[in-house]
Amino acid sequence: MEIVNVYSPIEDKKIRTNFKDSPIWEKASTEEEFMENPKRYPFWYRYTFKFDGTKVVMFTKVKKLAN
Repeated sequence: MEIVNVYSPIEDKKIRTNFKDSPIWEKASTEEEFMENPKRYPFWYRYTFKFDGTKVVMFTKVKKLAN
């Protein structure tokens, strides 16, 4: 398993129960994409997941990032 940070401007307070169908995936970015233009949105959320290949298997934490 691999731990991956996913960046999204969308806050999902119900992500613990429905991370696979969360709206965060609509505007999800990798760390590299986030670093290219971090001021694109006033707030970002860094969601940390455990992946098994390309499959998300567990949500671990979220942190709000401000510009």
